[in-house]
Amino acid sequence: MTHSKTATSAHEIDLEDEAAKLFLRRREGSWTPADQSALELKLEKEANFADVFHRVEQSWDSVGRYATSPEVMALREQAIARARRASSRRWALPGAASWRSRKYASAAAILLIAGVVGWLLSPYGYEPGIYRTGIGEQRTVELPDRSQIVLDARTRMKVRFSADARVVELLDGQAQFSVAKDAARPFKVMAGAQIIVAVGTVFNVEYIDSQVQVAMLEGRVAVLSGNPETSRAQIDPKPNVVELSAGETLQVRADGTAAIAPKADIEAANAWRQGKVIFHDEALSEAVHRLNRYSRQQVVVDDPDLARMKVSGVFDSGDAQAFAEAMQAYLSVTADFSNASVIHLRLK
Repeated sequence: MTHSKTATSAHEIDLEDEAAKLFLRRREGSWTPADQSALELKLEKEANFADVFHRVEQSWDSVGRYATSPEVMALREQAIARARRASSRRWALPGAASWRSRKYASAAAILLIAGVVGWLLSPYGYEPGIYRTGIGEQRTVELPDRSQIVLDARTRMKVRFSADARVVELLDGQAQFSVAKDAARPFKVMAGAQIIVAVGTVFNVEYIDSQVQVAMLEGRVAVLSGNPETSRAQIDPKPNVVELSAGETLQVRADGTAAIAPKADIEAANAWRQGKVIFHDEALSEAVHRLNRYSRQQVVVDDPDLARMKVSGVFDSGDAQAFAEAMQAYLSVTADFSNASVIHLRLK
C-alpha cells in the first residue's frame, strides 16, 4: 500500500515537471506548429496531464498575482537556490554566457512553477498566508526572511509579512520557530491571547484546546498576555509580560492562569520532532488526546475513571496500537482492537 502511494506521488511530480517544461518552451518563442499539434493531442488523450497543464497555466498567473506573498517569495528563493546547485557544473563548461544564463533562468522558472503547481494541487489548497498539516503530518516552511517554521501534525497557522512586521498567528496545533535576526522587525507569534515576541531565537509553541505552552530552546523571548486576569505574580513583577530564556517553559491554561518552569523538560517539549511523544504523570485522557493528533487509528477511553488514571512513558507518535498494548500491560485496562480505525480502552 505504501509503495502504491509513493509511485502515485512520483508520477504526479513527473507530470508537473513535464507540464512546466512544455509550458515554458511554448512561452520562449521556439514553439512550432508541430509542437502545438503534439501538445493538443496529448491534452486530448491524457486527462491527468491535461488537468496538470491547465493548473500550470493558472499557476503562472498566480506567480504574478501573488508575487509578494510569503509562500511565492519563499518558493522563488528555494527555486533559485536549487537551480543554482543543479547548474553549478555547467558554469565551468565552455560555452556562451548567454546560453548559461538562459538555462539557469529556465531551470529556476521550471522549479518555481512546479513548486506553485504542487502548492495549488496540495491538500492545503491556496489561501494567502495559510499553512496547515493533517493527521500525522509534519511540514517545514521557509519564510522570505530565512526564518524557518516546522509545523507538527494537525496544525494551522497564518503568516503576515510586511516591510515593518513579521507576524504568525498559530490558530491550532504546535510549531517550532527558528527566527532569523532582524532588529527592525521583531518576529511575533500569536497563540490565543498570548503574543510571543522574538528577534532571533529558537522556540516551540503549542496551542491546543485554548491552552498555550512556550518552550525555549535558544535565546530569549517576551510573552505578552492579552488577558488582564492572567496571574503572573510568581513569574514577573511587570503585569502581563513574561521573559523566557533557553531551558524555560511557560504554560498558560484555558482560564488564563500561567506558570513557568525554570528548568523545564525541553526534551519532552521537542520530542515530536523525533516522532515521539513523552508523558510525565499525565491523565490518560490528555495523553490519548495528544496521541490522536498523529494517528488515523484513534484511541478512545470509554470510562471516566480510566480517563483520570496517570500515565508516563515514551511512545512513537503514530503507533496507536503500541500505545494501547502498553496501557493494557501496565494498567488495569482491556484494549479492544476489533475496529480497524478505533481502539477502545476499558477498565477490566
